[in-house]
Amino acid sequence: MPDLESDALEQAVAAIERYLAQHPTAADSEQGIAQWWLPAMGVDAPLDRVVGALERLRERGRIERTSLPGGQAIWLRAAAP
Repeated sequence: MPDLESDALEQAVAAIERYLAQHPTAADSEQGIAQWWLPAMGVDAPLDRVVGALERLRERGRIERTSLPGGQAIWLRAAAP
């Protein structure tokens, strides 16, 4: 039996990677990614799935999280090694 949640998570991962391929300098909050990036890629995902996808991409070294002055965190494409 397929794991539908895992499939949905990987769909969000792939959509974020496609978005960053098209917009390599993009950076946004988790909410912004859920509201703007994923719908632009044809994916609708709840915030908890977006957070999971971002964590998976960070584990893979594809994106990084940084804190802005004031404490808000944003996600952006990882610098090339």
